[in-house]
Amino acid sequence: MSAAESESVRVTRRLAASPERVFKAWADPALLRRWFAPIAQADARPGGRFRLEASSPEGAHVVIGEYREFIPGRRIVMTWVYEGPMIPVGKMEALLTVEFRQDGSSTEINLHHEHLTNPAYLATIRSGAWPKALDELEALLADPST
Repeated sequence: MSAAESESVRVTRRLAASPERVFKAWADPALLRRWFAPIAQADARPGGRFRLEASSPEGAHVVIGEYREFIPGRRIVMTWVYEGPMIPVGKMEALLTVEFRQDGSSTEINLHHEHLTNPAYLATIRSGAWPKALDELEALLADPST
């Protein structure tokens, strides 16, 4: 395993919704608040910025970043700068790529989170942070009014 592979996480998930609905849940701050973080701001366009914030008993977890690619219904690439209790000094900048592919009446999401250089953060991501978040997204998309 290369150093780059050891610092990345890949997750694939199939969701019972169109790529447009799934993509919107990643781009619309009101929807992000319902499945990912209670505080969410997003200027969803190339060069736009976002901020996500959630609290835990350990403290505030904040992610900020910039959209590098934003292809509606197909692909989002964003920087992912984490500041919070898992990195006690400073911050960690990673890269998140999410691809959406229609698969019949479903959408396959391929998520690649790379450059996870902090061991504690990487361990949290590997132990299920993204699958848990995608479970919340799946529950949101089960509501046809979303």
